[in-house]
Amino acid sequence: MRILLIDDDQDICQLTAKVLTKNGYIVDAFYDAKTAVKHARENKPDLILMDVMLPGLTGPEIVKLLQGDYQFKDVPVIFLTGLVSGDDEESDEGMVVGGMRYQTLGKPYEIEKLLAMVKIHDQ
Repeated sequence: MRILLIDDDQDICQLTAKVLTKNGYIVDAFYDAKTAVKHARENKPDLILMDVMLPGLTGPEIVKLLQGDYQFKDVPVIFLTGLVSGDDEESDEGMVVGGMRYQTLGKPYEIEKLLAMVKIHDQ
């Protein structure tokens, strides 16, 4: 499974990419949202993991851009965000963007919880 990972916190991005790669996933990691969107259009991911607050384009803005592209209609998105903590029950409720609810995982997050969320989409 190919995962697009977008997070401007380079340490979190590198650590997350390393963990996912060790677990057998192909990870395309980016710190810059605009570059990531361009890459996604050229190399369609099976799952998108991204921060909510990104410079240039926010996570919800990226989702709105990609929702308009038919090839992305079935690509799941999981938001990784410091806006809720990893222990916050709100993180399980998800985030609504463009009328769609997306899974949200609060930072800092437990690796096991991230892997469990990713595995749900690995079919």
